[in-house]
Amino acid sequence: MAKVDIVRAAVINTLLRWETGKLPIDECISRTLKRKTYSTRGRRFFAYLVYGIIRNLDLLDYIISLYFKNSLDELPRPILYILRSAVFQIYFCDIVTIPAAVHTSVDLARTFGHAGLARITNAVLRKLPENFEDIPIPSKEKDLYEYLSIRYSIPKWILHEFTQRFGNIELEDFALSVSEIPYLSIRTNMMLTCPEELEKRLKKIGIEAQHLTPVPEELSLNSTYLLTDCPLMRQGLYTIQDPASMLSVYALNPQSGDLILDICSAPGTKTTHIAEFTRNKSTIYSVEIHPGRIRRIHENIQRLKCKDIFPVCSSGTDLPFPDETFDRILLDAPCSGLGTLRRNPDIKYNIKQEALPRLSKLQKSILTEACRVCKKGGIIVYSVCTFTKDETLNVVNEFIEEKKLIPINGPELLNPWKIQTGQYQTIPKNLWDGFFLTVFQKP
Repeated sequence: MAKVDIVRAAVINTLLRWETGKLPIDECISRTLKRKTYSTRGRRFFAYLVYGIIRNLDLLDYIISLYFKNSLDELPRPILYILRSAVFQIYFCDIVTIPAAVHTSVDLARTFGHAGLARITNAVLRKLPENFEDIPIPSKEKDLYEYLSIRYSIPKWILHEFTQRFGNIELEDFALSVSEIPYLSIRTNMMLTCPEELEKRLKKIGIEAQHLTPVPEELSLNSTYLLTDCPLMRQGLYTIQDPASMLSVYALNPQSGDLILDICSAPGTKTTHIAEFTRNKSTIYSVEIHPGRIRRIHENIQRLKCKDIFPVCSSGTDLPFPDETFDRILLDAPCSGLGTLRRNPDIKYNIKQEALPRLSKLQKSILTEACRVCKKGGIIVYSVCTFTKDETLNVVNEFIEEKKLIPINGPELLNPWKIQTGQYQTIPKNLWDGFFLTVFQKP
């Protein structure tokens, strides 16, 4: 029996676990890499394949269905994932030759199935056109949404939600960005170093980074690097974070001596940013409903050398604090996450449109509780990593209309993304995830 490629086999097993276990794909990848020992190149190739297959899942199925005479439901799940992996390698992986993709996939099919399934795998793959351009995809001129949905593996309802907020002009750019490998951004721990020095230290260990946005702490680099393996991260010199996510702490603008609440805070990314922003001169309560995730907050506090942060296990809709306790509150609310599809491509298969009103109701409930515990004259920042109208304008406008909160402008750093007084929206494109922010003052 032929010896199968262990990295490609791990890809198939990881994707099967993702499908059956309902864990986020990044968690599935992390668990595989913790259990298995691969070379640095093997680890990068593994992550590249898993993310690439997830990003293009609907397109891969569309292509396979053109050259497999029966329904894809008739294929055993391991074989379907082997075919998906092969098609991705053939059309989107420059470092893999077509014969290598076919040969390794047939071997995998024999291992995960039997000789008959290996023959089916071989037959389907040998029918594929050599060039991607020869695959008959629906015309964008006839039906733009059908074309974008298939070509970039995005459910049509997400495309319509984007159009509702931003119009058709940037729709294709958005769809393209969702399918692309994003830059990986990190937040420099300004208490321990500066971006210039961190850039030099990363370069010494073979990682090229550069400052590409107006956010002072940001450095961006090629996403093929496995930054969680880097000793500089273990030393607390940086945190992996999108620059759009960093804007929420600038919107909060915490000051020395402030008593601050961070709601829905795990794994502590923004909590620790607040501490770094104030140089450990503020007091922060970090609320998270899931007990298991509290540990992640503690780990990041320790790693980043932060102080005066107190993690609290509590629901954001029933906070264990008296009325008018906090000077500033950051609510990074639970949301659909559609602004992060480039980094979390599995979201588009898990979230359904009917979930949006339920999320909106939850967001309003948590924001109401944030109002209760905020001092008069205090600041609340409402933040979501999405762009749907239900979760953004519909949530905050209710509080504005009822005069429970007053929108106020944040720092000038936020001006490029200002849509109206106190409201900011980044579009998921290029270096940026899609984040919506509103800065409020409690009257």
